[in-house]
Amino acid sequence: MRSSACLLLLFGFQLYILSVPVAANDFSSFLSANGSLAVVVDHEYMARHGQNIMAHFEKILSDIVRENLRNGGLNVRYFRWSAVRLKKDFLAAITVTDCANTWNFYRTTQETSVLLIAITDSDCPRLPLNKALMVPLVEHGDELPQIVLDAKVQQILNWKTAVVLVDQTILDDNSELIKSIAHESTTNHIAPISLILYKIDDSLRGQKKRAALRHALSHFAPINHEQKHQQFLVVSKNYEDIIEIGETMNMFHVGNQWMFFVLEKMRQGFDASTVTINLAEGANIAFALNETKTDCMDTLNCTIAEVSLALVTAISQMTVEEQSLYGEISDEEWESIRFTKQERQNEILEYMKDYLKSNSKCASCARWRFETAITWGKSQENRQFRTAPTRDARNQNFEFVNFGYWSPLLGFVCQELTFPHIAQHFRNITMDIVTLHNPPWQILTKNSQGVIVEHKGIALEILKELSRALNFSYYLHEAKSYEDEYASSQNTNESDELLGSMTFGLPYRVVEMIQGNQFFMAAVAATVEDADKKPFNYTQPVSVQKYSFITRQPDEVSRIYLFTAPFTTETWGCLVGIILVTAPMLYVINRFAPLQELQIHGLSSVKSCFWYIFGALLQQGGMYLPRADSGRLVVGFWWIVVIVLVTTYCGNLVAFLTFPKFQPGVDYLNQVQRHEEISQYGLRNGTFFEKYVQRTTREDFKHYLARAIIYNNGQGEDIEAVKRGERINIDWRINLQLVVQQHFERDKECRFALGKESFVDEQIALIMPSQSAYLHLINQHIDRMFRMGFIERWHRTNLPSADKCNGKSILRQITNHKVNMDDMQGCFLVLLLGFIVAVFVGCIEFWFYRLYVQSDSRKPTVFTN
Repeated sequence: MRSSACLLLLFGFQLYILSVPVAANDFSSFLSANGSLAVVVDHEYMARHGQNIMAHFEKILSDIVRENLRNGGLNVRYFRWSAVRLKKDFLAAITVTDCANTWNFYRTTQETSVLLIAITDSDCPRLPLNKALMVPLVEHGDELPQIVLDAKVQQILNWKTAVVLVDQTILDDNSELIKSIAHESTTNHIAPISLILYKIDDSLRGQKKRAALRHALSHFAPINHEQKHQQFLVVSKNYEDIIEIGETMNMFHVGNQWMFFVLEKMRQGFDASTVTINLAEGANIAFALNETKTDCMDTLNCTIAEVSLALVTAISQMTVEEQSLYGEISDEEWESIRFTKQERQNEILEYMKDYLKSNSKCASCARWRFETAITWGKSQENRQFRTAPTRDARNQNFEFVNFGYWSPLLGFVCQELTFPHIAQHFRNITMDIVTLHNPPWQILTKNSQGVIVEHKGIALEILKELSRALNFSYYLHEAKSYEDEYASSQNTNESDELLGSMTFGLPYRVVEMIQGNQFFMAAVAATVEDADKKPFNYTQPVSVQKYSFITRQPDEVSRIYLFTAPFTTETWGCLVGIILVTAPMLYVINRFAPLQELQIHGLSSVKSCFWYIFGALLQQGGMYLPRADSGRLVVGFWWIVVIVLVTTYCGNLVAFLTFPKFQPGVDYLNQVQRHEEISQYGLRNGTFFEKYVQRTTREDFKHYLARAIIYNNGQGEDIEAVKRGERINIDWRINLQLVVQQHFERDKECRFALGKESFVDEQIALIMPSQSAYLHLINQHIDRMFRMGFIERWHRTNLPSADKCNGKSILRQITNHKVNMDDMQGCFLVLLLGFIVAVFVGCIEFWFYRLYVQSDSRKPTVFTN
């Protein structure tokens, strides 16, 4: 029994070991076994085409194997139906069937890992290029639908929308063209495309033809200089007219993509430079040129022979490589490093493609070459190398490059993008940028030789982000500003320089340098003003600066009367009144009590009652308490009044002690005329405010400008007069904040106040040449920086903050306020007042005692009998 149990356990353990999957390379090498090839020819498909090629196929393949397979072997099995399911022992399969069966067969081969080489119909979505080889049987002249379909499958034209302009005759000859453009499939990962089709009546001639083309393009032309991103596919013999008319309608901008198919009859002598001679820099245009050979033999037997020969050659070459490697290593090492089935299939596929590219004679009779224009920034790239252009044309710097070709055998073979600028933008070329030192917008740091070694500031931070997003590098050229020229000529002291900066006065040198279109842009913050009259373009505003005014901070209201502040005059009058009323009331009630024992001796006079009421108000209490209920009610309700009065007074006293009150100041510009102590009005020279006042209707602005003293330096600014309260200055709010910060750091106290009113929005932007093709592109990326919060962060980093002497800072000072002599002087004055009143009353008492009491005691006493 024990032995049988042990045998059962051992048998179960062996079954477990056999059931566990083990990762191993179980596919035979070409050194130990021949490769297996399946040939599947769909008899029904060939019958529909009136052909029977099985016998030809067998003869062609056997001859090729016998003559060219000198290393290794190949076992071939033939099938006459497409529904066959191959086992995993097969290495590859060659099929001849329709498109639907080809894709179905491909899915079954993926399950068994069989390399598929498919010969099928035209207008069929191509099998994955890295897993299979598909040869569509394209008739001569019917390549367009297959080209467009392959372009979508291989994402050569990765479009979501397309405007298709096609000649009516071409559309009649290629009925499947539009179907291929609109084809979509989730199974084959072909994205849908929104299609706008416009048929061109190519029977028109002369002005009628041009009028029809202009009418067609007018639906897609930019409106009010608003550039939309559109894609155009043009299959027309009138492509030259379309390019010429589209250029006049500004349709070849950086956002549009144009693909032109140049047909076979128009191919000879085609020169892209001549066709695009009027196009400006920034266009995205590509051409498809028909290079189909007219003397080749494009037959099914020839295609079968080429594909079979490529397969046999690949197997033979791999066998040689395995033999050379096997002879240098041991068997164990060979088993660990030899190709798996998938790796071997990938190598065979690459060998076949390389062979067919070099030796194909019939399967690639149809051939289209594609070239694209490299245009973005070419004037900047070539300016430093080319001093005398070879031709006088707008496209003199264009560079047309072949980005690939198409053949039915291999589909698209590309070494470049169709529209490289759409994905790669400026392709890392170097741009010339002009700038100048103007903190905080442009801050330039130079070494001893005058070379810029560091640059920062809002405008230059935007430039850095543009260069990163648009893929270009740049070289900064410095232009002298008005301030630099004035300082060098006058040799002014740095202490006389004004704080802050302005952007309204743009140096002529900057305008001169950017006007000649020699620079990509000017990284200079400039005020947007009369854009239509300027010889350059403004970008989208990157900042909006407001004007305000600076005055002397109002003085605090004197606190000598602080202890009277919690109550108004009416309240104090009522308080005195109720004391004068309550004291006699208490006296009367106590005096007329019905019983002698209910009367209190200490409340027998009005004076005693008054001091009792006053002492209770000061929470001193009292030595006496009425015995009568009526008297107790008066005293009880009086204590309720005292509690309310004292609580209210103490709470308000703390508030008035903590939060100081200020004298009325100037919060709005129209209040300036009410303050007679302000006798001087100041305004920085060269501000946008001056020009704005000329067209505004605000009378306070005009009144201010009429009396304003225009200053250029710190001496003219006369900030000390502002500190004394005799002057008011208008400037950018950020410039005034710099003044406040500087004096706060020096004096450690707030001596200035900024107006609550901010006025005159001054828009700040960068500068582009007037003929720049990239203005809208730059604006799009500036808008993106705004939405991502970059520009707001650069403003916080570079512009002065309002954390000195502002409302939050004052609130922090109040929170940490320490009581000083200014706060407590009223307290001591009250005590002094008490002393004075006490001395005065003491003198009265002394005088009363000497005058009346002692005089009465000196009178002789008269005795009578």
